[in-house]
Amino acid sequence: MPFPSSFIAELKSRNPIETVISRYVDLKRAGSNLVGLCPFHSERTPSFTVFSDNFHCFGCSAGGDVITFIMKIENLEYRDAIQFLADKCGMAVPAQDYKDYGKPKSALTREKCFEMNKIAARVFYSNLNSPDGEPARRYLDERKISPATRIHFGLGYALNSFDHLTDILISKGFTPQEINENFLCGISKKNGKPFDMFRNRIIFPIIDVSGNIVAFGGRVLDDSKPKYLNSSDTVVFKKSRNLFALNFAKNVITGDKPDEKNLTKSYAKPGEMILCEGYMDVISMHQAGFGNAVATLGTAITSEHARIISRFAKTVYLAYDSDDAGQAATKRAIRMLTEVGIDAKVIKISGAKDPDEYIKKFGSASFANIISASEGQIDYKLNEILGKYDMNVSEQKYKAMTEACGIIADIRTDLKREIYVERLSQLTGIKQETIYSEIKRTVRNENKKFKHQFSELLPKNIMRYDDRINTEAASNYNAAAVERRIIGILLLYPELLNSKIKISEDDFVTTFNKNVFSNIKKIYETGETDITQLNEVYTPDEFSYIMEMKFERMPLSSNGEDALKEQSELLKKLKADASDKDETDLLSVIEKIKKEKLKKQQ
Repeated sequence: MPFPSSFIAELKSRNPIETVISRYVDLKRAGSNLVGLCPFHSERTPSFTVFSDNFHCFGCSAGGDVITFIMKIENLEYRDAIQFLADKCGMAVPAQDYKDYGKPKSALTREKCFEMNKIAARVFYSNLNSPDGEPARRYLDERKISPATRIHFGLGYALNSFDHLTDILISKGFTPQEINENFLCGISKKNGKPFDMFRNRIIFPIIDVSGNIVAFGGRVLDDSKPKYLNSSDTVVFKKSRNLFALNFAKNVITGDKPDEKNLTKSYAKPGEMILCEGYMDVISMHQAGFGNAVATLGTAITSEHARIISRFAKTVYLAYDSDDAGQAATKRAIRMLTEVGIDAKVIKISGAKDPDEYIKKFGSASFANIISASEGQIDYKLNEILGKYDMNVSEQKYKAMTEACGIIADIRTDLKREIYVERLSQLTGIKQETIYSEIKRTVRNENKKFKHQFSELLPKNIMRYDDRINTEAASNYNAAAVERRIIGILLLYPELLNSKIKISEDDFVTTFNKNVFSNIKKIYETGETDITQLNEVYTPDEFSYIMEMKFERMPLSSNGEDALKEQSELLKKLKADASDKDETDLLSVIEKIKKEKLKKQQ
């Protein structure tokens, strides 16, 4: 790939899509999303919507991620858009060229990576307990990390040496290139010699849920920069889908607790997880009895993180720092977790900057109490809205009430909605009847807008009569429609590509959709699920077209394996049918499939 996936993930996390787009578009909150007037076509009613990671205009069908937006709004090529965003957040762009895209795969295997990491972890651990490790031990003593906890997490120390670890790994038969690809050494551009990537740092081994050491994090002992250094993506490690300490926390969350000798009392409850910002927070919390704590690895929470978390926990407590960056991370996490059905709650930490400091100052029992008093996501959002407006100024109070009613309008259960209407009434002095009236108006307007948007899209998307991207769609509209459904489902649920349902490029009729499927498949087969790199292959209009397939499926309830299987069978039938061009053939094929299913059941 032209750019490492870890670089793209960090670039996007440092350039939140709502922040970037708000520089060009006046965005307003509409439930859990943001809306505004589309910058790509003339309109009076806002149809431009910003979601957690993407944007989509229901008027002109423009859509994509933050990179697509910059390409389109600034009229830039893919690489120039990357540079544009990197400059905005102070990131250095990796010096990789497009010709690297087709280079052969590395010979470095997963087994070699695991073995290399195991050796490195032993070296780091030995260093910590050697005379040279005294500064690191002193630092851990100051942070009140007990010897038992150090053993539990396998903490180590990277010597202040340029080649200590590299020399050991080379002596074990690994080449400098392999060590470099596993992010344990760098290669000097001046003389071509390898050098240790981690130097004079406390080392935190990162272990996957199967117990394999997949990467490392390192923290400096002083205030030098960067404070933390994390492994980049490797053959065995993807930053966007690994969580620090999940290997321990999963057993606590599911109730299958291991023998945690370093814990005197457990405050963790089954089905609950605590999400922190960094290694030290997690380690302190495990030591204090909160063995259900985990952290992302030097990056903001991703949709992949959220999906992984949803496999273990139903409730997640967010324990981010209380600074502005922590609050921004909290808002992002709430959106990501809510999208996968997790109940997100916010821990209000006062009197300390983070969980580690709070526990040291006030103790474990006190931290357990503030967890119990945590705000649900709706409470958090309402308090945030009421806190940013001056409720003594009529115009500002009106804006606050409009936003607050929009939040409550998203609540689908009557009982829960009634509770928050009563709460909002108590906080603002506005009558419940008035609040209910505003909520009903908001819901009514949103429903009208939703129906209008999709009613306009429906005939165009069925017939594809004006399709300028997939020019074969008009003459093969039955097959093209099914192809769009298949791609849309796979964009929503990448894991279905590896299900029992076998779909290949040969099943596709139209060349463009076939090409899209092939490129998505290539990305998924590398273990990635972010299709950002397609911005390099397709124009912004083409990428918007691809994302539209995803948005068409989002409001539908049938997007799982059964839907994919049905559409796959339908596509195979359509391709085999010589009279595919008649619209009635689509209905007849569906009937054939239904009859065959009935025969199998009888």
